[in-house]
Amino acid sequence: MSSVTDKYTKNYSPARKKKFEDRVKEMFDGGMSEESVASQVAAEFRKELKKGGLIDKPLGAGGKKL
Repeated sequence: MSSVTDKYTKNYSPARKKKFEDRVKEMFDGGMSEESVASQVAAEFRKELKKGGLIDKPLGAGGKKL
């Protein structure tokens, strides 16, 4: 799409990159810069990934004991 979205999607799979670019196009209306919109979409994508974790897993599996 552009260098702005390329900065955020350099390690994404092709499918995830397409989804990201579609979301940016959907939100970009000219009221905000493309950089701001891409930043918001990236934050949404990061929030989607924060489901679960390694807390209370056995320490040998990389978990943290609280």
